[in-house]
Amino acid sequence: AELAQVIVDKGATAQFAGMLPPKYPVDERADIDASTADAAARLRSRVLASLSCKEAEQLLDGNFRINDEMCKTLRQAWECTVRLDCQLGEVDRPWEDRNQWLHSLRAEYEDVEHSKAAVEGELLLAKLEVQTACASTGLVKAARLAEVLEANLDLRRRCHSLGMKLEVLVSTTRSELRRCGERPDTHPDALDSSMVKRWRVEFEAARDANTKVLRALRHPDAAESLPASALEEVIDQDWRFLLELVGLFEKVKAQYSEQAETGKEAEEDDMGVEARACVAAGAENLRIKIEERLPALLECKLLVQEDAARGVQPDLDLAEKNIAAAQESQAGAWKFLTGHNIDLSKIVATKFAEEMLPHPAAFGTATADAAADGEHYYPPVIRMLTYNIFIRAPAPGFAHNTGDDRKDERLTRFAERHLGCYDVVCLQEMFGAFSQRREWLVGVADRLGFHDSHYSSISVRPRFIMDGGLLILSRLPMVSRASLTYDAGAHLDRLSAKGALLATLRCGQTGPLLHVCTTHLQSTYSEESALQSSSVRHQQLAQLVGFLQEQTRDITRSGVRRRGWPLLLCGTLNFNGRQSATQGSHSDEYCAVVEYLRSELGEVRDLLYDILGSHPVTYADTRITAAGEMPSERVLTNASVYTTPGFKRKCLDYMFFFPPEPPGESLEDPGLTASSHGAENDAPLSQIRRGPPTEPVVPATCQVEKFLVDRAKDVGAPITQLSDHYGVEATLAVVSETCGLHDAGVTPESAFCNEPKEGEERRRGEEGEGEGKGEREGEGEVEEGDEEEDDPFLLSCESKTGYNTVDTPGKQFVPPPECCNDTRIAVDAASEAARASNNGVHRDLQVVATSNVVDTQELLPPPDCLNDTIIALDAATEAARVLSNGVLGDLQAVETPAVYAD
Repeated sequence: AELAQVIVDKGATAQFAGMLPPKYPVDERADIDASTADAAARLRSRVLASLSCKEAEQLLDGNFRINDEMCKTLRQAWECTVRLDCQLGEVDRPWEDRNQWLHSLRAEYEDVEHSKAAVEGELLLAKLEVQTACASTGLVKAARLAEVLEANLDLRRRCHSLGMKLEVLVSTTRSELRRCGERPDTHPDALDSSMVKRWRVEFEAARDANTKVLRALRHPDAAESLPASALEEVIDQDWRFLLELVGLFEKVKAQYSEQAETGKEAEEDDMGVEARACVAAGAENLRIKIEERLPALLECKLLVQEDAARGVQPDLDLAEKNIAAAQESQAGAWKFLTGHNIDLSKIVATKFAEEMLPHPAAFGTATADAAADGEHYYPPVIRMLTYNIFIRAPAPGFAHNTGDDRKDERLTRFAERHLGCYDVVCLQEMFGAFSQRREWLVGVADRLGFHDSHYSSISVRPRFIMDGGLLILSRLPMVSRASLTYDAGAHLDRLSAKGALLATLRCGQTGPLLHVCTTHLQSTYSEESALQSSSVRHQQLAQLVGFLQEQTRDITRSGVRRRGWPLLLCGTLNFNGRQSATQGSHSDEYCAVVEYLRSELGEVRDLLYDILGSHPVTYADTRITAAGEMPSERVLTNASVYTTPGFKRKCLDYMFFFPPEPPGESLEDPGLTASSHGAENDAPLSQIRRGPPTEPVVPATCQVEKFLVDRAKDVGAPITQLSDHYGVEATLAVVSETCGLHDAGVTPESAFCNEPKEGEERRRGEEGEGEGKGEREGEGEVEEGDEEEDDPFLLSCESKTGYNTVDTPGKQFVPPPECCNDTRIAVDAASEAARASNNGVHRDLQVVATSNVVDTQELLPPPDCLNDTIIALDAATEAARVLSNGVLGDLQAVETPAVYAD
């Protein structure tokens, strides 16, 4: 900064051309400056009372042209400065003095831009006055013209001064980059041309792929010749490309809207403000049309997958319709871009995994706006995030990695730019002790639609100094909350009340439920303490498993408690899943932990590993440069981590998904209580359907979110990323009846998802009157006003007796051992058939493997379970009767023998 000021004070004549050469001749600018200064001085001193109209007009035109050229060159110099500073921030930490200088230069640059706009307006007005005077008196007032000329001289002096400062900053940045082994990137021309080529190739590839598949689909032998895998691949490519186009047109709209609002014209064309506003509106309309295509493509892909899994022929007509619609949308997009001469080189490409998968258009729109009557909005796809945000308590100071970890700047950026992109957010190291930051974040989240929250208690003294730093924010209502505090940890962790938070979320108005647990286990602070830290982690893991078994196992079958709804365990578990810094395969500790979780909690899926095929880096990442391996983050991460073997490039953050344990007739948990937000409009828990489908909530995607700071837009930002950890985000598809992908957004007609339609009830009643075998008076009927009775058709709701019975609600009955197996088979068949019938998804019916002899060898059940077996068989037969003939064969329904009438 001092060097730049010396250069300016000495009146150096260098033309800040080391970065980008000026587009105007230097001699012309010197002549215009000299003529302008001389004319203004003579007009002020009254040596010359006025100028002729011709001389004044020529002088004003010259000033206007030179101002425009100088400001264009200054704009390019500023962009070059920002680009080099971003490059330097990736290889070296953003130092405070450089950040402050950038902030001051940015303020000066913006002030110059505003002054240029004002001076241009004065120039145009002065030229109009000159032309008016020429038509009347032929002379121009001296004082007015002198003010305009002096303002132009002052603007160019400021441009030159700022340009010299930018030249000094660029020179020092280039030197630092070379010292770090990096090549300064000052000319993005190659990038621009590659961007245009990239979009053209994308459009051509999508067009060619769609044309080939459509030609194959229209062939008479398409059913035999076109494999389902090829069909699924093309549909998936169309879905991905249309999703990228949504992001592209969002950026086109933002760019042209900004230019239309500010009245700023592009350098390459002469498009007016109104034309740019029309382009922005057209881009928005096209984006909406493309976004409307996405759900149908996703639904078509899922149907193709389901048909392929069952070995049946996919619906080729539906596939052809969706692929043709996608091709039409792509053609319309390309026509719009070329018809309006959109410069694709200036549109930054969307990063599919980082920007578009979390986009609301990817799987559905998750909005925070509730309905007018206060009902919750249940998205068909839940977007989840787990993130160690590194907002530690102010005290004690020795627990911090660095002297100033920029808590307020990082937390503000996260809340303003990222929080609203998710439906459920689980944070670690979001401490509430000695600070109001957590309360501030909860308040901001509530305004964004996260009306329910669950966080660690700060009432932990004298056993601990600070809370556990855990926080769960949810747009979905929490129907229950629970927390766990581990025994005191080792080293610095003994100061914190580390533990776990559990929240049970309602994913639909009548279910399903999802258990979400976040935790933060013991950290490893040194190589010497690694063994002790691992031992503490395994003790904490045992406490966590016991806690989850107690809180989430909400059904009972054969006297054994089981988990009836899926569980998502996420957080910073602090064991490294990577075998080494360069190998992402399983480590020994990871294998031991996963095996333990599987043995205690049932089937477990590591969502990140399942998607990526290896364990990604979530902490202490590095990058390879010409100078060797360099840290990716230097402001927040402890510097000793990168010099300690085995501490860098670790995978410490996870999302483990536990599907429901083997299904059975389930019981409601009376301990669940409805959330206070919107509870009066949601169905009571007694009406949530128990005994969920095999997979009521299914993981769809999972990826690492780095939360990098875009320093090209956030100029002079003191950080390069929002935490020393990376986040992990995932999408979970809700496939229940009321909010599944097949019928998303359809409100059930009653509290039970599977309530039969009026026509089906009438048809079943007419068929039942003619049977008269094995049926009892009043069987299958619900008394009026009795809202807590079992659903007689599904046979899967809780009865008042507390047993898993299919007998009369008022009688306790447990089938004897000799017929329990056959009874259970019949009940499973009845429930499965009923579910498929009421959903209208006949082909979704799972084949129930039953034997031809479903009872004792004599085809007669023993007397002590006769009543129970009759009800189960009648229910299975009645449910199967409403289905197609093909399903009857799958169920192997057995007609009721005449002897049962007795």
